[in-house]
Amino acid sequence: MYILIIGCSTIGYHLAKSLLAAGHEITIVEKNPVRNTLMWDEFGSIVIQGDGTNPQTLQSAGAARADSFIAVTGSDEINLIASQIAKNKFGVKNTISLVKDTKNEQLFHMLGVDSVINSTHHIVASIEETIPGKPLLHLAQSKIPGLELISISIPEDSSIVGQSIKEIELPPHSFIAIVMKDNRAEPPIDNLIIEAHDEIIAVTTADEETVMYEILTGVL
Repeated sequence: MYILIIGCSTIGYHLAKSLLAAGHEITIVEKNPVRNTLMWDEFGSIVIQGDGTNPQTLQSAGAARADSFIAVTGSDEINLIASQIAKNKFGVKNTISLVKDTKNEQLFHMLGVDSVINSTHHIVASIEETIPGKPLLHLAQSKIPGLELISISIPEDSSIVGQSIKEIELPPHSFIAIVMKDNRAEPPIDNLIIEAHDEIIAVTTADEETVMYEILTGVL
C-alpha cells in the first residue's frame, strides 16, 4: 500500500516508522526545512520538502497513486485543505486527518475527510485513565459526527443503584450499550438491576454527555 503523509512532527515521525515497519511504501512531505533535514537523515529520499497544500508538491509526491493520504501537521487548516486537494484533485479514496480543535471536527466530516483523528480527545482520554476511580472515560468516537462511546463507573451513592434499566430516564439521544459487572458483560435488558461499581458503556452525544453522567452517578 502506498501512503502519503503530510507533516512530520512527532506524530508524523512515529507514524512513518510504524508504517515502514509494517512494509508499506510511504512518502513524507514536510514544509519546515530544519525538520525536513532531520527527517531526511532518518528516512532518506522518501522525505520531500514542500507545502502539503500545493497541488504540484502533492503531484511530485505521487498523490495520484496513493492508497491513503494522512495529514498530521499542527494546523487544522492545512490538514483540511491538503486532504480536500488529495481527494478532489487526485482522487485519493482514503483521507485521514488530524484535528486539534474539537470545534472543527464536524466540519472535517462535512467536507469529506474520511477519517478524523481528534488529538484533543485522545489526550483527554489518556488523562482520564490516570484519574483514580476513573469516573468517566471516553472510549472512542463514532464515525457519525458528534457521537461518542463512554464508560461510567457507578459510585455507591448514585441514585440509580438498585434501579432497573427501564427505570432510568436517559437523554433522548443516549443509550446504554453494555453493563459490566465483575468483569462480565451484561446486555442492557429492562429488568437488569444496576449495582454500585458497575461500569456502564454508553453511546451519547457531546451535548448530552454531562447530563448522562449526572443521571448515572447522581453527581450534580
